Amino acid sequence: MKKLRFLLLDANVIIKLFELKLWEQVIERCEIFIAETVANEAQFFHDDVGQEAIDLSAYSTANKINVVSLTASDVAEFRDRFTPDYMERIDPGEAEALAYLLGSKDPCLLCSADAIVFRILGRLSCGEQGISLEEILQRTGLSTTVPIQYRRAFRDHWTKVGQQDMIRNVGLK
Repeated sequence: MKKLRFLLLDANVIIKLFELKLWEQVIERCEIFIAETVANEAQFFHDDVGQEAIDLSAYSTANKINVVSLTASDVAEFRDRFTPDYMERIDPGEAEALAYLLGSKDPCLLCSADAIVFRILGRLSCGEQGISLEEILQRTGLSTTVPIQYRRAFRDHWTKVGQQDMIRNVGLK
């Protein structure tokens, strides 16, 4: 099976993959890139035992994932493109991941469970670069039921909202 390439994951998706006990299978089947800020945000998940720590540095050291970072000025430049109503909804990890995605020369997909990520992609006419966890699991043969914010319908809805914002000229300075 060909690996899904340049897949950027948001912290909420990483945490959900650990909770579903699918992290190891996904990193075997996908070429994973994670923004450094996201890697720092994804610290714990909950399972039957309680709270468990996530150590992404071990996966990075073993070259199973790629942790990427941007300068603070690159992230600030990305954030400065948007109006406050957009930026107040996005966390630092999402901003860094989106800035990396949009600046990358190689095709990337960004997986999140936050509406604002897909809304921004829709607003920038980059909706095809968003992907839901549900879609990743289907493409890698690991399908399982996930909550609504991890599904394609959620991604499609918020991408369309972003496209409508583009038509109305909302969101960008």
